[in-house]
Amino acid sequence: MVAGRRFGKSVFARMHCLLNALSEPGLYWIVNPTYRQGKQIHWHELKKEIPYDLISYKNEQELSIQLVNGSRIEIKGADNEDSLRGVGLKGVVIDEAADQKLKVWEEIIRPTLIDSGGWAIFIGTPKGFNWFFDLSLKGQKASATFDSDWASFQFTSYDNPYLEKKEIEKAKKEG
Repeated sequence: MVAGRRFGKSVFARMHCLLNALSEPGLYWIVNPTYRQGKQIHWHELKKEIPYDLISYKNEQELSIQLVNGSRIEIKGADNEDSLRGVGLKGVVIDEAADQKLKVWEEIIRPTLIDSGGWAIFIGTPKGFNWFFDLSLKGQKASATFDSDWASFQFTSYDNPYLEKKEIEKAKKEG
């Protein structure tokens, strides 16, 4: 999902992980470019969004919440690549994908999904023509690299019902 700032990508990421964790027990990650960024963007909100009676254990140091059904949702940072190795995931959201290294996806996270048949979602704001852009082409039927296992979604700031058009125009002129 490629979308402008303040579109709701992070809320979508957390809710998608939570709904999947509730329906299919396993380990789910939201991976940010840095651990600090993950804590700032996701951790405090995730703790508020999950109803208390669904949580069996919460680890503030590891940014991990275990649900009563045994699922875990963890916030991770790609700035410590080696900490992402050696687990099996049911699902992962790569947040701000354009700000992360392709290597983190291809060599480290992708293999963690193979045995579970898990899913991956890539979200972020556009940052030019990079690996995130190339990946988004896999989900576009008109693309030469189209793959039917992929889906891509793109939204502009104008598609965001919570932003006023005049504020978008003002920001464009000032930026």
